[in-house]
Amino acid sequence: MGEEGGRSDRLVWATERLATFIDASEKVHVPAPAGVISSGSYKTKSPDDKVVCQWAVVERILTRHLPDWQAQVQQPDDYFRPGYRWRDQREAAMLCLAAFEAEAEIEQNLGDAGPIMTAAGLHPWVWEAARPAWEVGNFEDAVDAAARNLNTRLRSKVGRPDIGEGDLVAHVFSDKQGDEHAPRLRLPLPGDVGNKTISSLYGGIIGFGKGLFQAVRNPLAQEAPGTMALTEQEALESLAALSLFARWVDRATVHRS
Repeated sequence: MGEEGGRSDRLVWATERLATFIDASEKVHVPAPAGVISSGSYKTKSPDDKVVCQWAVVERILTRHLPDWQAQVQQPDDYFRPGYRWRDQREAAMLCLAAFEAEAEIEQNLGDAGPIMTAAGLHPWVWEAARPAWEVGNFEDAVDAAARNLNTRLRSKVGRPDIGEGDLVAHVFSDKQGDEHAPRLRLPLPGDVGNKTISSLYGGIIGFGKGLFQAVRNPLAQEAPGTMALTEQEALESLAALSLFARWVDRATVHRS
């Protein structure tokens, strides 16, 4: 999922959720019962419990994309307007939706064309683990979940749950001979690849893998939530890097002798 493609997918999803909430929270008039002198009352178009469930997601969208929504919809002279529980929330959703539609129009007409990588293109070990947190905007948790799953898959593949991830990467991709107690991972390389290239390749994989765990996963695991404050772009690049390493691990075969 490249920045452009991933952003477009999320924009479509968020737009749909906002539009659904706006429709469900529409104020409809309920006439007074026959014989009752009253102008009637108002309720939401959909049952209130469904509106509440939809708001749980919409609120997260507004918090991320329209954080000052409450200030934007506050009206000091609003005291005499008829009460309506979802009026402010619905107005904020409409503001956010309008901003999304304007952004989509600008992107369509002024955005730079470039290669697009979809979320489905990331290695499943990475994206399927990251998806739940990513879809609600928890980018740090998404990256952490992907890295944890990748670590688990690596340990399971070589049967070495006793070694930390950085040391394990160095062990399994070492160009030294393996044995029953020290299995190695070997990529399916062409037979005419020289020893110097092979040594360089595995040395690079070791450095890349150790760097991922040390610089990407460990800070997320060791620090309090929110400390690292990954931006969406940084999280996306982290997932792409984890996906590349996951492909190497997945493609490799285990050698014990």
